[in-house]
Amino acid sequence: MEEKLLARTDSLTGLLNPRAFNDSAQREIDKARRFKRPFTVAYMDLDNFKMVNDQLGHSVGDALLQLVAETIKKNTRVVDIVARPGGDEFIILLPETGIESSKIVFSKLREQIMKAMEANSWAVTLSIGAVTYINPPDTVDNMIKKVDNLMYSAKNSGKNKIIQELIDK
Repeated sequence: MEEKLLARTDSLTGLLNPRAFNDSAQREIDKARRFKRPFTVAYMDLDNFKMVNDQLGHSVGDALLQLVAETIKKNTRVVDIVARPGGDEFIILLPETGIESSKIVFSKLREQIMKAMEANSWAVTLSIGAVTYINPPDTVDNMIKKVDNLMYSAKNSGKNKIIQELIDK
């Protein structure tokens, strides 16, 4: 049982790893399609994280990632799917959550992460790309590509912001 858990989680943060996220996300896509319910997914990247690692060391960088993971866990529901695909990136899937509710969640989450960064004097911000699907995407990969592109749009347009879209076709 412990081996199965270890195979599905990120050892640093305890969040799901990419494979476990993909499996869970596919189940949610299937449910959303069957029951015709919306869901929202977000891809988040920590701005200036490399600077923390370079200037303060990897142990501080690890502590920062663990703090972000804990903050995400505290500000999401048990049914939400949270993963760390790698590095300083995180992905969250909010089942049965429309655009207005998700905007509240992501705004609060960003605010809480920013407070944690300021409390530790870490000059790190957060760029988020999010999509609310009324009709589910064809694949998990297509979903991830879409939110990843939106996250890069947030980074490329000045960082430290949330760019969110509604897809209803």
